[in-house]
Amino acid sequence: MAVRDLAQRVGLNEATVRARIRRLEQSGTMRVVARLDLGSVGYPFTALVGVKIRGRAIEDVCNDLLEVAEVISILSVIGRNDLEIQIIARSMDELNHQLTKVIPAVDGVVSLESALAMKIHKYVQPWGRFDEAD
Repeated sequence: MAVRDLAQRVGLNEATVRARIRRLEQSGTMRVVARLDLGSVGYPFTALVGVKIRGRAIEDVCNDLLEVAEVISILSVIGRNDLEIQIIARSMDELNHQLTKVIPAVDGVVSLESALAMKIHKYVQPWGRFDEAD
């Protein structure tokens, strides 16, 4: 949203809103980032995938998955899976390749449980971390 539109929406002048945004950024409370519309840039398919790992450390498997460009999120989880990943694809054939050839070939991956997203109703990450905590 443009700063001008935000200022109108909250009933403040543009200079005040810019100054507040700058202070929030400088304090580390907020970062302004761009988020792609995946469908409009050629990735209309999104799959959510539960990954079970055996015989290898989760961090090592994560490091291998970081190399797969189509994997856009990796979360360590508690539950029946060890990881939850999100994969994007340009076509069903590409998604099939990722789910049957690329991800299963990662050492330590023993099973996948995937779900194709039919429609994204909400996509926000106000709590998301950009850096790994020390």
